[in-house]
Amino acid sequence: MKHIVRNLLLGLGVFSLGSTLALADMGPPMSSAQQPVGTATQPGQSAAAPMMPVQPTQSPHVGPTELRHFASAIVAIRPIDKKVHQEMSTKKMTMTQHRRLLAKYGTKIRHVLVQNHLTPVKYEMLLKKAQTDPMFAQRTETVMKSMG
Repeated sequence: MKHIVRNLLLGLGVFSLGSTLALADMGPPMSSAQQPVGTATQPGQSAAAPMMPVQPTQSPHVGPTELRHFASAIVAIRPIDKKVHQEMSTKKMTMTQHRRLLAKYGTKIRHVLVQNHLTPVKYEMLLKKAQTDPMFAQRTETVMKSMG
């Protein structure tokens, strides 16, 4: 059971990286001081990081309302993410088509985040917390299960 939760959160983390980059491409440019650590990759570099032991973080407590918003966003983003990945893997696209797809995807993701009272930065922070804090990951999974 724990490995399922960890794989789910790892997948969401990889998704987060992609969605953050997609959202960053559509928003105003961020200075290097504003850009979240670990969100940029070099051309030809894989976004997946080597598996390292996970240490709980000392980040601030996430209240029940914010946790419900986060879990709801994850549930709503999953089908969007699946559809985009499917489209990108089954079609040969030009760079322009790829950008349009990411823009459309980013708009849908932003809409989900706004509905759930989250910013892209806050959502990414919560994803990272879920990856590094097993207790928070467990709380998130519990809320997601209660949603159906």
